Amino acid sequence: MSPMASPSRSTGLDRAVHALVLAVAACVVASLSWTLSGGSLYTMSTPSMCPAVCVGALVADRPLAGPVRPGELITFLPPGSRTTYTHRVVAVTPRGITTKGDRETAPDPWVLQRAQITGRVVFTWWGAGWLLRALPFLAVGMAALVGLEATIRPRYRNSLRLAWLTALAIVPVVVLDPLFRAELIQTDPSARGRWSTALVVNTGLLPARFSVSGGQSRSNVPSSQPVLLAGPRLHGGALVVHQAPSLSWWGWSVLVLLVASPLLAFVVRTGLGYRRERSRA
Repeated sequence: MSPMASPSRSTGLDRAVHALVLAVAACVVASLSWTLSGGSLYTMSTPSMCPAVCVGALVADRPLAGPVRPGELITFLPPGSRTTYTHRVVAVTPRGITTKGDRETAPDPWVLQRAQITGRVVFTWWGAGWLLRALPFLAVGMAALVGLEATIRPRYRNSLRLAWLTALAIVPVVVLDPLFRAELIQTDPSARGRWSTALVVNTGLLPARFSVSGGQSRSNVPSSQPVLLAGPRLHGGALVVHQAPSLSWWGWSVLVLLVASPLLAFVVRTGLGYRRERSRA
């Protein structure tokens, strides 16, 4: 009686890949379901609404129903513009609707009519807009991985998975650059003498350090947080502001492990496999 072939056991890497495939598929289904049901999804691209809805936040809209009220967030196309904005309603008058970004000092220069409003904001999600932007790449990448696995010999399958997951982890971070970003909101045009001020917002996901050449500096500025700095202006009136990561040694360790974990697993597994082959020889 010939022995029965033992069923292949699921490894930790198998379970991790299956979980990632399911997670990406769930995100795709959720975004498509929201869109097909009449909603819209956006990624905030400017700091005009910081810190409530800063750069990289996910903005989920539903079609406008009922009256527009001051204080709520709406998405709209301003008169004569093709750029979509998400700002807060500050006034509703017979002339129309006035909006303003939370970070702005004055209302927007336009007065909206109801037909120019594309949706009412239902919820926002900090940082999830980066995932929305990376989702097409992740979906295509995971689908390609599933297809390639069927054409690769089992002994090379785990190496393919680890190399592929490394690319899926690193490429969106390099291309989208969501971790360390900043935007200069305004400088003080009325400043006299050599010194001036600058208002900067940390639009990245991680804490940052800002400094002005020859002037003030601030460390551990959290995401979405504005900071006011002062320093000497250079020739021509320029105020130079520098940005750098502001992470502790353990923060850097966690970041490296998260981003490079597939690569580290690939190196470790390749080394262990090489040692086994040498011991068998």
